[in-house]
Amino acid sequence: MSDASVDPAAVRDVAAARRAVLATSIGTFVEAFDLALYGYFAVILAGRFFPADDPVAALLATFGIFALGFAARPFGGMFFGHVGDRLGRRTAVVGSILLMAAATLAISVLPTYGQVGTLASVLLLVCRLLQGFSIGGEVAGGNVFVLEHATPRWSGRAVGANLAAGTLGLAAASALSLLLATVLDDAALAAWGWRVPFALAAPLGLVGVYLRLRVSDTPAFRALRDAPAAAASPRRFPLGHALRTAWRGMLVFGGFAAMVLLGSYLLVGYLPSYLTKVAGLSTSETFAANLAAAAALGGGALVGGYLLDRTSPRVAATVCAVGVVATVLPGFLLVQRGTLGAAVLGETGWALFLGVGNVAGAALALHLFPVPIRYTATAFALNVTGAVFAGTGPYLSAWLVDRTGDPDAPAIYLTAVALAGLAVAVSAIRTRPVAGREPAVASGEPEVASGVAPT
Repeated sequence: MSDASVDPAAVRDVAAARRAVLATSIGTFVEAFDLALYGYFAVILAGRFFPADDPVAALLATFGIFALGFAARPFGGMFFGHVGDRLGRRTAVVGSILLMAAATLAISVLPTYGQVGTLASVLLLVCRLLQGFSIGGEVAGGNVFVLEHATPRWSGRAVGANLAAGTLGLAAASALSLLLATVLDDAALAAWGWRVPFALAAPLGLVGVYLRLRVSDTPAFRALRDAPAAAASPRRFPLGHALRTAWRGMLVFGGFAAMVLLGSYLLVGYLPSYLTKVAGLSTSETFAANLAAAAALGGGALVGGYLLDRTSPRVAATVCAVGVVATVLPGFLLVQRGTLGAAVLGETGWALFLGVGNVAGAALALHLFPVPIRYTATAFALNVTGAVFAGTGPYLSAWLVDRTGDPDAPAIYLTAVALAGLAVAVSAIRTRPVAGREPAVASGEPEVASGVAPT
């Protein structure tokens, strides 16, 4: 084939899309790494930032702060969504990763309860609120940034790679935690070792910022920015326009996301303490099991990307929901056997299906929301759902086990939510992207600019 047959513009578009995936994926890695540390060190943080005379109350308080961090996410989604739809996707995702890195670094230097009393708990809460505010713009914005850059034939694989990078961040946090638990004794880990991974947030965050600044904004947003003023009118207040015109899509988006978010944060935020307190695993065995679960979550995202490029979000979402319903309760029963092998098998089954669901849910942004409100509508729906289900998941699970004495209670809860997610997948998810509807057409956006191929 001669060089003359190659379209230079197409080559540039593919190269830009690859840079966008790389830059966003590294940032997603950093965000997930920072966030996972709180869940992995929840038992240690409970002893460092709350009175140690009641371990159950201290752990519940730690998970309560974890949940309050989710309460800040809708506000972060509104803020960064507004920035993303008004000033650009890149501006928003750069700002979100900077804030996340700063908040996580601050946790590494906080004084403990033994040093300053209740002030330590308050400062930990402030850091978690800042983390939550940041994640409110990062998760949705990173996926939109990748999807709008991607070429039509591999949008699923592109967002799958981005989400897999997030699970690599979880795995890295788990691996580093495992290393620290192996080389340090329990006293050293509780005294100062837990601070080390939190301190890594700053240099990792700066790498993510540098890479994102080197990528241009998405073709869809550039087309919107250059459109006539009347076409861009929804951008004056994107949230208001989204609530008036896209509320059905936001309900569908949130209805499916509830299962994926709850399941993912039970894996990240609750299972580490469950393996220790209920299954009786050692600290190092707990970190090893969660490392395997994170790997399965990432593998599921890659599988989901390929599945999405060949079928539709409805098919991928249905596969996820059926898989979670079938595997989560048997998985918890395996975990309760109290061995490392059983814990790995018990977690990785439903983690794999949740990875598929992460990709299917992310792709719904292009199938449900037009460009001028896409970032805002996605972020708001995702983060309200996260605050209601994911943020309360670890706390409610710990409370259910404590009150009922039934170690299967978290699995039953997730199964019920997964059945609701299955109903949404089968009955409400579109099979084609939002195209030909106002305001997507008014913005001058061609269908391929969104990176979605007709299914």
